[in-house]
Amino acid sequence: MASASVNKESLRRALLAQRRAIPQQQRKTINQEITRSVLASAQYQRAHTIFVYWSTADEIDTHAIVADAWKQGKCVCVPKCLPGHRMEPRQIASADDLTGECFGIPEPGAHCQQILPEEIQLCVVPALACDALGYRLGYGGGFYDRFLPQTPAYRIALCAQARMLQRVPIQEHDIRCDCIITEQEVMLIHER
Repeated sequence: MASASVNKESLRRALLAQRRAIPQQQRKTINQEITRSVLASAQYQRAHTIFVYWSTADEIDTHAIVADAWKQGKCVCVPKCLPGHRMEPRQIASADDLTGECFGIPEPGAHCQQILPEEIQLCVVPALACDALGYRLGYGGGFYDRFLPQTPAYRIALCAQARMLQRVPIQEHDIRCDCIITEQEVMLIHER
């Protein structure tokens, strides 16, 4: 398994550099198309409680998804990082609820209510890269691989088409997503 780990690290470095090189206008178009597909999805429309990452400048933007979810009256929760590379969902009602940072990512303050994983219907998951089997390459912390087995929620990974790979290197603990959304397609991996 060490070789898969080494392959993942070198692949991450290359993909992070590729992602940083995307021109701003192209990044904006990618984000808009992916957002449009998420908001149009039946899984998003049916979900009352969604777990979504609060995107950084380089990631696929989730802020419009969050804003729409609030407008629709959905319960929005975002990750709160815990020791041991674990995270728990905490409800936020506005960006003002993001009071701290972990790994440079805004996260909910201590006042934000914890949401039980089994209450979540939809998880919107970040991905540096994905493949057609539903596997994603994250950032190496294993947060989502530890969290996703705790919830029955439908899992959608957001990924730019340019970072769809033939095969993502996987290890036994890697969790598949149910759907991959890029700016060009919605890939349903398996129905539940």
